[in-house]
Amino acid sequence: MGNSYHIDTEKYSLQRFKHNLETRNMIPSRVILKVDLDNRFNILKMNGITNLKELMERLKTKPKIESFSNETGLPIDYLTILNREAKSYLPNPVRLDKFAGIPANYVNSLDRIGIKNSRQLFYAAKAKDDRQSLAQQADIPIDILDELVSLSDLVRTYGVGPVFARLIYDVGIKSIKEFVEITAEEFIRIYEEHEGKKADFGVSDIEFSLVIARELDIAVEL
Repeated sequence: MGNSYHIDTEKYSLQRFKHNLETRNMIPSRVILKVDLDNRFNILKMNGITNLKELMERLKTKPKIESFSNETGLPIDYLTILNREAKSYLPNPVRLDKFAGIPANYVNSLDRIGIKNSRQLFYAAKAKDDRQSLAQQADIPIDILDELVSLSDLVRTYGVGPVFARLIYDVGIKSIKEFVEITAEEFIRIYEEHEGKKADFGVSDIEFSLVIARELDIAVEL
């Protein structure tokens, strides 16, 4: 059982990142990432970039992007969007008050002891024993804390914000561990049976969330 909130970018190869760009349907603002893909990624490789961590480090700031563009001839706008796509593999922590259905007084109790977002809660309460102690410390019912930890676990993957995490949780999937055990098609079926209506999202919307979820540490003990 691992302990990291995000995927290990050092182990996520540049080739895998390229494959994702090749095979996924991209939103219009990121279709540029498919243009001249082989040549551009060969340039990245020739400049010593072999994994996602190295790519993000080389493109970390605007001056670094400009410098790398000058060195390689790759367009600044392309590198800027490439960097945004890479960073999206590491979702920003979600403030706990963004999760619907959690009484504000319990969120405030956690805030008072320094736990304000999903990443902080993940590290503080992913283990059952830690969760019991934290529930007592913050004076929060254990079932509410379990729910918050589940939601905080689910938002670790690509494309799952607080609203979609709530949707996943409400159909009975409580963790990344449970999420990766199903297919996108199965998830849509479960959702439609639970909600009694057709899903307003498709298989492709779920598939890549699952791709990244399968790279995450299975850390939350339920």
